[in-house]
Amino acid sequence: MRRTIAPAKVTLTIATLVIATWASTASAVFLDSTCHYIKTGFHRNVVWPWPYICPDRAAVRGPFAVMVRNGWRRQNLLGSYLFNPTTNQLTTAGELEVRWIMTQAPPAYRQVFIERSIDPSVTAARIAATRDYAQRISLDGQVPQVFETDLMAEGRPANVVDMTNVKFLENMPTPVLPTAAASELDQ
Repeated sequence: MRRTIAPAKVTLTIATLVIATWASTASAVFLDSTCHYIKTGFHRNVVWPWPYICPDRAAVRGPFAVMVRNGWRRQNLLGSYLFNPTTNQLTTAGELEVRWIMTQAPPAYRQVFIERSIDPSVTAARIAATRDYAQRISLDGQVPQVFETDLMAEGRPANVVDMTNVKFLENMPTPVLPTAAASELDQ
């Protein structure tokens, strides 16, 4: 007697094999993703504060770098009082300031900032005079960068400061010891 397999049974058998294969693959993927999730969670818990501390520290230190750059910009600022008003050449105090920047400032901060004038030609003349002087006194051939800035220099011309100090010394009373009568009253 000959037996034949009905088409419905073949379809059912194929469907069962496909579902069984898919179910084992799905369970393997589910098991893999669950294991990966648990391992990732474990490693995050082990190093817990570190991934969150580093960005916070960087955010806190960021403004300090800006403040340091602004401080050096203010330190290396040449105001209008360091230039001769008629020729726009550096005064002696201005030359000393440029020399200090070129020799004493850290190499990373050897930049000269010129206070911007209302007249652009005055600013350009001051920048050119500063570059020329810096090139003349450069020892190692490195000329500092010269920039114009909107910062206002807070200060006074050197001759005004000198005159104030001289007048102070001239008007200082002569030191004298107290008289004997004044020392008896103190006792």
